[in-house]
Amino acid sequence: MLKNKVIELEQKVADLEAALEKVQNDNKIWDRIFTESYWGMMICDAVSLELLKVNPSYEQMHGYETAELLGRTVYDLFAPECRKDVLDIITSIHDNGHSAYTTVHLKKDGSRFPVHTDSFEFLLEGRRLISVSVWDISEFERTQKELTLYREHLEELVKSRTNDLERANEQLQIEMIRKETAEKELAKADQVLVNTLNSISDGFIAVNYQWVITYANKAIIRALEKRGLDGRLVGSIFGTAHWQNDRMLWNSCQKVMEEGQSKRFELYSDLMGHWLEFSIYPTENGISIFIRTIDEQKKLEKVVEEEHLRLYTLFNAFPGLIYVIEEGYKIRFANYKFKEQFGECEGQLCYTVAAGLNDPCSDCDIPSIGKYTLRSGNECLYNHRLYEVFTQPYTDVDGTKLYFKVLMDITDRKNADREYFRLERLNLVGEMAAGIAHEVRNPLTTVRGFLQLLSTRDNVQQYSDYFKIMIEELDRANLIITDFLSLAREKTVDFTSVNLEKIAKSLMPLLGADALNQDKDINLELEPVPDIKGDENELRQLLLNLARNGFEAMQSGGVLLVKTFEFGNYVVLQVADQGGGIDPLVLERIGTPFLTTKDRGTGLGLAICQNIAVKHDAVMEFDTDSLGTRVSVKFNLKNNEVE
Repeated sequence: MLKNKVIELEQKVADLEAALEKVQNDNKIWDRIFTESYWGMMICDAVSLELLKVNPSYEQMHGYETAELLGRTVYDLFAPECRKDVLDIITSIHDNGHSAYTTVHLKKDGSRFPVHTDSFEFLLEGRRLISVSVWDISEFERTQKELTLYREHLEELVKSRTNDLERANEQLQIEMIRKETAEKELAKADQVLVNTLNSISDGFIAVNYQWVITYANKAIIRALEKRGLDGRLVGSIFGTAHWQNDRMLWNSCQKVMEEGQSKRFELYSDLMGHWLEFSIYPTENGISIFIRTIDEQKKLEKVVEEEHLRLYTLFNAFPGLIYVIEEGYKIRFANYKFKEQFGECEGQLCYTVAAGLNDPCSDCDIPSIGKYTLRSGNECLYNHRLYEVFTQPYTDVDGTKLYFKVLMDITDRKNADREYFRLERLNLVGEMAAGIAHEVRNPLTTVRGFLQLLSTRDNVQQYSDYFKIMIEELDRANLIITDFLSLAREKTVDFTSVNLEKIAKSLMPLLGADALNQDKDINLELEPVPDIKGDENELRQLLLNLARNGFEAMQSGGVLLVKTFEFGNYVVLQVADQGGGIDPLVLERIGTPFLTTKDRGTGLGLAICQNIAVKHDAVMEFDTDSLGTRVSVKFNLKNNEVE
């Protein structure tokens, strides 16, 4: 029995908890409705009229914060002239439980606004409370006033329109008479138009929205009959007419009919046996089609196209780089040579394509060139190649100002000029050497001999250091004369079969000793290479000079690399050091006699090397940066084939 009562009690507790949870959920819903309502809502005491709770919309409507409103009375929010109605409103709410009314409220800033309120009274824990919903009807009243004014204006407008209609009716009678007259004139104009269309040589067809041909002029009828076809077109369906197989024409007519945009195109008509130009226009009733024979125009276009082809063929065969640019620096045309050098470029900016710049070149001649002035002789460097630029302005057939530009690659010519001047200087040095070397050498030998003799005497031993310096300077002068003579030799040398790998190996003891004395190292990477024609002594001198230059360019601990290898049609002798590189200004003049960066250098070592390279039809190339210099001497196998 007790157990049953316990179970019954637990069930009641569970029911009460469920009811409590439902009430809490309901309270949350009502609280959310109160908080998020678009209407301003507030709850006040029914006796004291003190505001107890307000929602955010009510606060915003009156311009107050919550703390400023709570504790105020309803009287504080009514306009002064409306406060006398408060008691009657409260009484009505109490007697009826509900009241809806319109009044005027005050905002915090003192401004007034009309509101519509809906209030009802309820009891909570024995306390009488009033819930008030407030709606700002300022916009509504303004709309009502505008509506009233609109109605008044509409009444006046109806009266005015009635008078206008009466006058319009009178005018209509006059216009009807005019219309009859205009129709007669229009009929005459239509006949004139028909006569005009029949007189033109172009064909003309009118088609309505049902694709029925409503008109065809005599030109198209005669053209069809001339081809043995039926010329009775009017009344027939356009899609089943003779040219139904011309799909381009049919599709274009459909597009114009649907989109209302005119269209013009050309095609060869098997039906008519001619090239035809079709011009299709939208009309109020459908479309109109003009058909013109353009056989002569096509022949002329073909001639122009052939001329263009010949011109482009000529431009592409021209050894220079040709391109045409507009005033905005945009490339309109470029020949094959230009594209081969810079790639596809039509439509791109010339200074971006050729020079890789974002702005026009500072020395560009386009802004300053005259109307028909040929500008030439300007030199530009693009992609490490030097070009001479020729610019000719001209006006295109459409009136566009264009510039015809030609770039002539003069890199090899400039290099040849520099080589010519270098050889001239070498020739001058050779002539000087041949003229004075022997005359100077003899007295130097005599002076050196006497200095050596004097340095052995006891009474001048205190000057032995001076004698040593003088003898060293004489030896240095003798070395310079020896180099002069080396440049001056013009004797014919009988080249024999030599091998650069073997020459390098034979010099290894000598070069290794030089490296050891200077606290440096030398590595050999010698690949087997074919024999070439050459003078072994001169090639030994070439390698020695390059190796010693490399040693002198490096600090202690540096490594000199000597390589031989075959590359394409060349046998290459390469010497690479780990020095600080060659200054670009010096590199441009390298090989010039007497040009040296050494304190005690003669400036003839590289000149002699280049002279030896020229004798062997070889090319010396220098590759230098801050990590060192690599000198490559390339011997052409085709020019050095050993019999």
